[in-house]
Amino acid sequence: MRRDGDAVFVLTNNHVAGAATEIRAVLSDGREFKADLVGHDDRKDLALVKFTTKDKDIKIATLGDSSSLHVGDWAIAIGSPFGYVSSMTVGIVSALGRTGGPEGNISDFIQTDASINKGNSGGALVNINGEVIGINTWIASPTGTSVGLGFSIPINNAKKAIDDFISKKQIEYGWLGVSLREPDKATADDLGVDPKKGAFVAHIFNGSPAAKAGLLPGDFIVKIEGRDAKGQSDVVRVVGDLAVGKSAAFTVVRDGKKVDLTARIEVRDAKVAANDGNVFPGIDAVSLASEDIDKSKLPSGAVGALVVNVIPKSMAAIAGIKPGDIITSMGGSDVKSVRDFYRGLNQPSSKNLSITVNRDGESVTLAYARK
Repeated sequence: MRRDGDAVFVLTNNHVAGAATEIRAVLSDGREFKADLVGHDDRKDLALVKFTTKDKDIKIATLGDSSSLHVGDWAIAIGSPFGYVSSMTVGIVSALGRTGGPEGNISDFIQTDASINKGNSGGALVNINGEVIGINTWIASPTGTSVGLGFSIPINNAKKAIDDFISKKQIEYGWLGVSLREPDKATADDLGVDPKKGAFVAHIFNGSPAAKAGLLPGDFIVKIEGRDAKGQSDVVRVVGDLAVGKSAAFTVVRDGKKVDLTARIEVRDAKVAANDGNVFPGIDAVSLASEDIDKSKLPSGAVGALVVNVIPKSMAAIAGIKPGDIITSMGGSDVKSVRDFYRGLNQPSSKNLSITVNRDGESVTLAYARK
């Protein structure tokens, strides 16, 4: 992928080299070199290894532009399936922007019908010009062998990672400080948003860039730096690639209206990002019309927003709010919908709120103190 003097850098998957105790780089002509791990990352399933040589005839792969791909473009997969070194298979780009794959992976994927099997992981997916457009990563298969459903990490998702590995030994992710959730259809309709055209902000980390910028729970991110958001996974990837220490522009839908905000992005600290107790509000609420809930368990004539989850150690948990509660009032204002819930939650006087819930048919009032 890159050469710096005698050092040659090779990009592969984290699940290929990230935990290796010994690494050898084998070229198509049979030359072998002892290699070292430069850096690895499980969120993007990428790893960079390095070997040194004075040989000048080693050709460095040219990186293409995966954003310019179209369905139907030629796709050529290179790897060592089942130990058959430097095998090549040919197909097309079957689809773009696929999600899923290995648990915890935040990438989207190029889908291809070029045959990919065990041993192809970390190999290149190239276009008709021989430019690398992806890194072969996983397959969908009921048998464990190729059925024409192979998936590659787009090379544009890896370009910043290569620079970070070389300069910092690890990927430096941008951090906004929000917890995202995909709303069900009824809740999205209540909020007036389309889940495929943005990301729903369920919680804000206290003291985070989002909190400082004025983002609020219930906001729906629709643009980042002027670019349309394409769903929750897309927002996670884009925010992670934002430059640390620089400001980024966000457009959100709040209570049916668009609001422009600017946040100064900080570096993601895994421990801070995992501290769910430091979030506001700590409550996940859905519409009572949600298709995901058992309506037979709702009290007759119930009105409000249903609590489906409470973050442990959050202020909501401390206040005694429980899953199954139906929020009917916040700060003295009636709650008849999820939109009402967020409207009441985010009112200027919301630092200390009285929250009334319908719990098993009984009215219970609780004191919620925001940090």
